[in-house]
Amino acid sequence: MTKSELPFGSEFSPSQIDLPELLTIAQSNEGDIPAIEAAIRETYFATHGGNDPAKVGKNQRTLAMNCRLGLQGYGILDCDGNLTMIGADLAANKDNDDALYQTLGRNILLNLNGMRVIQCAQEMIAAGESVTLENMEGALRQRGMSVPKISRHLSSMRLWLEKARIVAGRSWQIDEFRLKEVLGIDPQDFA
Repeated sequence: MTKSELPFGSEFSPSQIDLPELLTIAQSNEGDIPAIEAAIRETYFATHGGNDPAKVGKNQRTLAMNCRLGLQGYGILDCDGNLTMIGADLAANKDNDDALYQTLGRNILLNLNGMRVIQCAQEMIAAGESVTLENMEGALRQRGMSVPKISRHLSSMRLWLEKARIVAGRSWQIDEFRLKEVLGIDPQDFA
């Protein structure tokens, strides 16, 4: 099985977690993966479960681990549970939503194949194609990108790009002005 060229995003999306709060958890427990995962579990997944108490705890631990792996996949934590440079930048901006999500958006675009995803969406829209997660995955594969079928990776990335105000809605409408702003390009240079 080929490794995905999109960052792991299972249980790491703005529909499941609050990034400023998650960064506080990571900072408070830096370097201690079991403590990070325990805090994530308690904060976000303590109410997930079913009728079997043995499975509930295991499922909650798996969800917390997946969230931590998402932090790693997005380059926010290293494999030892320490904040990376990107993670430290995000933590420094956790009280400023615009700066926080702009920093994350730039990281996604420049370091996590986000620009390839944006360019694919732009090409599909220009061709009059409907852009959904399913046909976007296929279009990315046609363009030579390794993308797993039916994963949460692309969905999570879209949600983070939406938080950065680069993408609007499920149809992948791109805000070109905001895209350039996040990339650090003066939109007036292209007027």
